[in-house]
Amino acid sequence: MQKIVYLSNSRDYTEQGDINENKYFTHVNGLLDDGWKVAHLTPLEIAVDNSEKPAHRETLVAFVLLEKTDEHK
Repeated sequence: MQKIVYLSNSRDYTEQGDINENKYFTHVNGLLDDGWKVAHLTPLEIAVDNSEKPAHRETLVAFVLLEKTDEHK
């Protein structure tokens, strides 16, 4: 079985806390804990114009293909 998930670590200057508590990361980490494996990762950097008012300090997204063995075979 396969599924595609979306990750984003876009963070603004006001965000506090651990990056691993990001809603996208906690979801994928839960799937990995349930036995899903990363089959492919496609990272994309998003250009942000910070010339007038800096809004982001890091912007990266990724589409991740996860696989899990079907236990019902």
